[in-house]
Amino acid sequence: MGLPYNDSIADILKGTVQVKSGGSWRYADRVWVKKNNQWGSVEEIHVKQGGSWKQVGEYDKYHFKFNLNQNNNGTSNKTYNYHMLNWNSGSNDDYTGSGTINSSTGYIFELSNALVQSSPWNSTTPVLGVVYVNSWQRQVRIDNLPSGSRVVVYVNGSRRIIGKGGNGGNGSQTHSAGGNGGNGQTALYVRGDGSANNTALINNGQIGGGGGGGGGGRGGQCVYNQQGQQSCMKGSQCPVTYQNFSQEQGGGGGGGAGYPGGSAGSGDPNGQAGQASSGGSGGFTNTCGSQKGRNGGNYGQNGQTTGGTAGSAGTAGNAIDGISYINKIVSGTINGNEVN
Repeated sequence: MGLPYNDSIADILKGTVQVKSGGSWRYADRVWVKKNNQWGSVEEIHVKQGGSWKQVGEYDKYHFKFNLNQNNNGTSNKTYNYHMLNWNSGSNDDYTGSGTINSSTGYIFELSNALVQSSPWNSTTPVLGVVYVNSWQRQVRIDNLPSGSRVVVYVNGSRRIIGKGGNGGNGSQTHSAGGNGGNGQTALYVRGDGSANNTALINNGQIGGGGGGGGGGRGGQCVYNQQGQQSCMKGSQCPVTYQNFSQEQGGGGGGGAGYPGGSAGSGDPNGQAGQASSGGSGGFTNTCGSQKGRNGGNYGQNGQTTGGTAGSAGTAGNAIDGISYINKIVSGTINGNEVN
């Protein structure tokens, strides 16, 4: 039995010691000492350095690995694979298998929930481990973990964590502005126990906030002249012009880019839905003074705000919410704000 993650991840997480075996160094998944002629496992290892004791081994934690291999846009159940070791009991309890991302977390991957599903984790024992993003994910959440926990989020090449795009606003039926664009959503959400850098990020792919939706365009009023007849002098019919009016709906706003992209706003014409690569265009119209819908934003960008009268642009989602808890080892491509 060995650690559920490889040596490069172990180097980042620390907490396990190396021993020389067969001429090469390897991380020990458990350390035993002999006391009173009996062998027993230890939960912590300390060495004296510079006159003071320093902890070098932490075997009172859960160690884990999660593989997110299925593309998940947050609309249906998806599965993931895991490997976990529980050493807190003094024995090596090894758990492997698959779990489900479902409605309990809004169909997004939430590490604390996955840990509970995957083993008899008590929600109070600190954890050390890695989440491999081997697919496209709508959102990944690293939060609600006990003090002393450390996590690596590893986004593989050509893989992405992308927030949902904001919906486009509907075009107005009147001279007022159309509906507002919806806000994009956050991609990576991280919280900790107050200590900085308890989550390490290796981003060989892309992390992007969902684009804001475009506002719906203002409506217009069409005027039609219609010729007719009406009675006039001495029973005669004289020509007359009647004015008729009709309302023209403004164009629908485009959805923001995201995974999934934001839906299109309705209008005349409708906007375009946001895509996984770009925001959707607003429905174009200028009939009878009506105005087009605004475009949805790309990753990490607000919806369009250029001239005319339309609903407010949706705000882009954050690429990372919780940057103060993250140690960036590889930054990669990040589109959008990094806050907190």
